[in-house]
Amino acid sequence: MPKVVHVVTTRRFAGVERYVADVAVETAAHGWDVAVVGGNPAAMPRTLDGRVRWLPGGSSAEAFFSLARAGRVDVCHAHMTKAEAVALAARPLHRAPVVATRHFAAPRGKTRLGRVLAPWIARGLARQLAVSEYVAGKLEAPAAAVLPNAVHARPLLWQQESRVVLVLQRLEPEKDTLIALRAWEESGLAGEGWTMRVVGDGSERADLEQWVGEHGVAGVEFGGWSDEPDAELARASVLLAPGGQDSSALAVLEAMSAGVPVVAAAAGGHLESIGRIGDMPSFAPGDAVAAAAGLRAVSKDSFRAELSRRVREAALARMTLQEHVERLLEEYAKAGAS
Repeated sequence: MPKVVHVVTTRRFAGVERYVADVAVETAAHGWDVAVVGGNPAAMPRTLDGRVRWLPGGSSAEAFFSLARAGRVDVCHAHMTKAEAVALAARPLHRAPVVATRHFAAPRGKTRLGRVLAPWIARGLARQLAVSEYVAGKLEAPAAAVLPNAVHARPLLWQQESRVVLVLQRLEPEKDTLIALRAWEESGLAGEGWTMRVVGDGSERADLEQWVGEHGVAGVEFGGWSDEPDAELARASVLLAPGGQDSSALAVLEAMSAGVPVVAAAAGGHLESIGRIGDMPSFAPGDAVAAAAGLRAVSKDSFRAELSRRVREAALARMTLQEHVERLLEEYAKAGAS
C-alpha cells in the first residue's frame, strides 16, 4: 500500500487545513496509507475520524519530529512555506519526493526567513501544484499543474426562509471583512429582519467588533471560529465573500455545493468558481456600495431561489473531490512516487 504524509505546520483549521483533511480522507478511500502532520489538535483528528493518522505539527520542530515518527513514505506533500522547509529538511528520514501545493497568490515566503529559504525550497521540490489559475499566475515560477480546489458533495442545506447573510473566513486584512460590514450597513437589510453572521477569527476581530459598535450597525453577530462550516451554511440565506485576493475560497465552493447563493468580489479565484455562472451578483473589490446592491438583489425570495438552484448545479458540474484526488495521484506518480 503506497504511503503519503501531508504536512501543514499550523494549529489552525481554516481553508488550507480543511482542504488537507478532505484530500487526506479521499486519498485513503483510494487505497493509500495516509497521515497528516499539523492542523488544529482538536478539529483535524475529529475530521480525519480515524481514517487517517494524525500527528502534531504546530511548530517546525514538532512537525519535524512527527515526520520522523511517520517513517518512510512514498510522497511527502507540503502546504505553505514553513511546511515545505520542514518536509525538505526531513527528507533523509522519510526519503520521499516532496510535492508542494501553493494555496496563496503570492511568491513564496511572507517572512524574511521564508524569502531566504525560497530558492532552496524551489530546488528541492519534485512537483509544485496550484489550487487555481489565479494562484499559478502569481507564483515566482510556473506550477507543474493547476488542480482546482474541490469539496466533498453536500446535501441541499439552503432554506428559503432563512434571513442570514453569512461571512465565513479568517478575519485578516487580506480578507476585506470591513467591506462586508460596510456593505451590510449600506444595504439596510437589518431593518427588514435580516442579520449578518461573521464566523471566523483572526487579528482583525477586535477592530471589526469595535467598528460595528462605534458605527451603531444593527444586526451583526460575531460567531467566532468554527470547524463546522456545514452547520453555518445550513442557517445561511446567502454567503458574502468580499476578499478581492482570495486564491480559491473554500467557503465559496462549500456554499455552492450546499445550494447557498453567493455574492462575491469579482476578482481572484472567485472568477474561476462563482464568477463562471452568468449574471451572478458581484462587485468590484473594495466597493461596499455595489456589494450592498448585490445583497439587496438576493433579498428577493424568487431570485434567491433561482440562484440557489444555479450555484448547486454549477457545483455539481465542477471537478469533484474524487476527481481532484485522482489527478493528484497522477501528480504523485510524476513526482516519482513508487
